[in-house]
Amino acid sequence: MQQNQKPLLIIDSRYTLYDMRQKQVYKYNTVLQKSFLLLQAHFQIQVIFCHSKPNTNDFFYNEFQRNFQGIDSKKLSIQELKEISFQNLELIVVTHNYEQFTLNQNYQLYYFSSISQQLDKKRELELKYYQQNPKPKFHISHILQVMSYFSKSENPFCVGYYFYPKKFNELIQFQTLISNNNFTYLPIDFRFFNKYIQIDLLFHKIMDIYKNKEINMKENEVQLFQQNYDKFIQENSQLPVIDSIECLQTLIQRDELNTKLESILASPEFQNVVKEHHIKIMTPRQIVYNNIDQVQDLSNLEYPLIVKTKQGALTANCHIMAIVVNEKGLKELFKQKQFKGELILQQIINHNSIIYKIYQLGSKVIVQKRKSIPNIEINNFKFEEGFYVFDTQKDLFKNVSECLKQVDEGIHECSNEAQLQKQMELLSSIISKEFKLHLFGFDIIGMNQEFYIIDINHFPGYKNVENAIELFEQLFIQVSKK
Repeated sequence: MQQNQKPLLIIDSRYTLYDMRQKQVYKYNTVLQKSFLLLQAHFQIQVIFCHSKPNTNDFFYNEFQRNFQGIDSKKLSIQELKEISFQNLELIVVTHNYEQFTLNQNYQLYYFSSISQQLDKKRELELKYYQQNPKPKFHISHILQVMSYFSKSENPFCVGYYFYPKKFNELIQFQTLISNNNFTYLPIDFRFFNKYIQIDLLFHKIMDIYKNKEINMKENEVQLFQQNYDKFIQENSQLPVIDSIECLQTLIQRDELNTKLESILASPEFQNVVKEHHIKIMTPRQIVYNNIDQVQDLSNLEYPLIVKTKQGALTANCHIMAIVVNEKGLKELFKQKQFKGELILQQIINHNSIIYKIYQLGSKVIVQKRKSIPNIEINNFKFEEGFYVFDTQKDLFKNVSECLKQVDEGIHECSNEAQLQKQMELLSSIISKEFKLHLFGFDIIGMNQEFYIIDINHFPGYKNVENAIELFEQLFIQVSKK
């Protein structure tokens, strides 16, 4: 190879760059854009379009050329590719089908594992791959992971992982899950049993398989996934896991979570700090109400209320909530399809447009102050219906502002913020210990000397958290040593 000549990276586009479940939507996201920029600094890149269906091949080839100008791409059959001679070049190949995609000269293989591949075909391919490659160093699920080519470690710490695309892309943007001298990362598909996989730690957000809104798995695939995961954990009982499903169960039911938090806040450990700082952290007043089976007097409720489903995760409606300002509005809301069954009716806490986002990442606690929704008063509510429905995963400030006559967009400073932060950090460490969680976040809202903790979320996005990759790697070592 000529001096300073970059290796040639050949990418089989079929599953590497787009999701077969969304056949007409190419995955041109910021993660992929950044990935190509980084890869171009180290490799010559050639993207090969060799789909078996000509129309599919033409569509994705044209889309790629339109969106990724400057990246060499060719429409070639596998046979045509085999006939090309890449003289004096070091070759690296990324493909989902290592049996079919073979060249007539030596190359380094990166086997690409995609959740888009059909289950039976993928199971067959991966079992063959593991049989032939007992140390699957180059099994990846994102093209940026070919950066492990530069890793020189002979025996790195191996992290097996499962994440659905949204969470996976968040982690890739931190440049987590990219192998380096100390760590290698191995994708695991629990839709089939991974009897060949040997890892030092399991890193996951397995519960996402139950999110019907995001996951396109068939019901039988979800059941198979859970069975294979359980079997894998049973047969690898000493394997460290971040975080175990058992530890996540309490987070799912909002009423049970609230009871657990009340006991933590009433504990001597926490109450000693409350006395020291004269700042009280509580849970909002709430009741559980079943609007199908339950007959209950609603006339004594304090309005305005926030209404949400009892289950705080894993359902299509868990992020859909409503603001209700009177009894008429509550009765009208109960007629809505997404507000049937068991609900949480919770007091609204006005908090002067300030919210504190607390993140726990291993032993590190991060506190961020952000702009929040404006104060909600009954006499400032726009809608005669008496309720307003919104999605908490969308622009929350804009959504809630739409239901108000006037909006105060300022952030009002909090007195005693330093003392409040000490309590939030202590609370986070107690929650981590009590729930046995390493990755979670929660919100604190309120004003003056009274503040409230709002829902705990497992594995949040860690937005704007500095040095995230170092914190994750520290966590892997920390958990493996326990």
